[in-house]
Amino acid sequence: MLQKTASLELTVETRDVRLDYGELTAVNNVNLQIGPGEIYGLVGPNGAGKSSLLKMLANLNRPTYGEIFINGIDLAEDPWSVQRDVGYMPDLSPVSPELKVWEFLEFFAAAYGIPRGQRKARVDECLEQVKMSEHRDAFGDGLSRGMTQRVVLAKTLIPRPKILLLDEPASGMDPIARINLKRILQGLCKEGVTSIVSSHILTELGDMCTSLGIMHKGELIKTGDLDSMLIEHPVNTRSLTVLMETGSTEHTTVLGILEESEWVTDVVQEGAVFVMSFSGGEAEESALLKALILADVRVTSFSRESASMEDVLIKMVGHDHAELTGDVL
Repeated sequence: MLQKTASLELTVETRDVRLDYGELTAVNNVNLQIGPGEIYGLVGPNGAGKSSLLKMLANLNRPTYGEIFINGIDLAEDPWSVQRDVGYMPDLSPVSPELKVWEFLEFFAAAYGIPRGQRKARVDECLEQVKMSEHRDAFGDGLSRGMTQRVVLAKTLIPRPKILLLDEPASGMDPIARINLKRILQGLCKEGVTSIVSSHILTELGDMCTSLGIMHKGELIKTGDLDSMLIEHPVNTRSLTVLMETGSTEHTTVLGILEESEWVTDVVQEGAVFVMSFSGGEAEESALLKALILADVRVTSFSRESASMEDVLIKMVGHDHAELTGDVL
């Protein structure tokens, strides 16, 4: 019988992992390879299988078949050897309403085996990390959704896990808290901590993660860094904006040039501002600007919106989800 071996260079590895709920396949033959210190983003619409995959990595669900290795250890054969190294933050996990924030965290510090004399210092350290120190005496039922998320994140950080599994961690957080979350994960990344973060809000992950995995209908359809995805799956630019000098009278000239371009569609004009869909590349963009200048159009701004992760995702999974029309996935 062949012995199962895992790469010692990988922190998280899955091989053909599948999870069935009766006749429903939630996760279908997913293969992950995530190294130490990565911030790996799981992106996909609601129901794509992100939470189910994280629960299997956290050893809360056993896969129907397939193998999961954490730090080279087979999770099915020796789960307790890796349990302390994994910190799991579920989506919308509650904080006990009758406990104060510090009491809630000290309870978990005790559960994680932190000695009594060290618990307060560790709780205070984690509260400072998530910027909740001033709310340490608040009761759980008095916390907003975003504050609850930060307290649960603090709880997850208490045992200093080497692997973080965060399911929608920024849900309900305000913009400042989201920026702080990004800084926390990037700081832990420098210390060698591996983080797997799921979200259906694409802008949360774009500039935070070292690599991304796109899930759709239970399958991991693409994995890699954002730049390589943009190169491999080129997407037409969403829009090109031309801004003319205030008081200019060349509006008819501009519209004529735009109508003649095969790369321009859906022109919208509002005063001296023209916004359009543009499907050309840099050469076509340059040619259009040259045509405007040669026609003596007084252009003061000529800007193009870059392809984004939303564009890549829509192209890869198609338009069969209504959620894909906005920035929420």
